[in-house]
Amino acid sequence: MKVRVKLIIECKDEVIPKILYSSLKPDNINLPEGLSIDMNVDKKLLMINFSSDSKLESLISTIDDLLTCCQASLNTLKEIKSVT
Repeated sequence: MKVRVKLIIECKDEVIPKILYSSLKPDNINLPEGLSIDMNVDKKLLMINFSSDSKLESLISTIDDLLTCCQASLNTLKEIKSVT
């Protein structure tokens, strides 16, 4: 069974999706066999496409990990903006 998930994150401006893309990209290498992640930015949107031939639980775990990293990046941006 092949499962595909498309996640779209809409941001307030065009800079944040680029920053998120850059912060998440290093985590998307050496993925398990049967799992692929494709990301791209379009203006205020970060679009992430997941595709998996493996267990559904593995895909859910991968999406959860990516969202956790995304939230950490957003929290870091907030801290940086409050300090500067």
